[in-house]
Amino acid sequence: MSELIRKNKKVSIVYSMLNNKGETVMEVSPYAPIYYLHGYRNENIVPGLEDALEGHKEGDMFSVSLTVEQAYGPYEEKLVIEVPKEELAPYIDDFWVGGYIERFEEEDWEELSESERFLKEIEEHHEPEGYIIREIRKNTVILDGNHPYAGMDLTFNVKVISVTDASIVELENGYPKETEDD
Repeated sequence: MSELIRKNKKVSIVYSMLNNKGETVMEVSPYAPIYYLHGYRNENIVPGLEDALEGHKEGDMFSVSLTVEQAYGPYEEKLVIEVPKEELAPYIDDFWVGGYIERFEEEDWEELSESERFLKEIEEHHEPEGYIIREIRKNTVILDGNHPYAGMDLTFNVKVISVTDASIVELENGYPKETEDD
């Protein structure tokens, strides 16, 4: 009998994600499924999808439509900031629209510029993983700390690949190993 998805289960899934126009915006391949620990609310899976998976089993296929709040959350204008290029020079070699800058790890607050302090404050309250370059101007760059799918209602077409018991180490960490043979 197949295991049901419930708290403390290690689950792997594949899916296609569609925007409200029905366009596929992302696909997770069967060759690289997503693993997550059910009930742990970590960044491997959005809350609405995790809720929808509850009670399903290996082999199940279904679709679920999620609101902005159930998916990646609302788009927040305060996570968009204009930063002088010279302040970004230590973090990035080349600027291009769509480029990605990892979150700042600078610890000495006194040495940070005003823009860097603002970015650091955003990270502490909103925890963006990084910033997407949205626009390049003559002397500045527009950075966006929102998730690329923030502000979107989304539909997930899901297939459950596996449901297993999580190991003690996985439960303590709150994150799964990426494969069954790790």
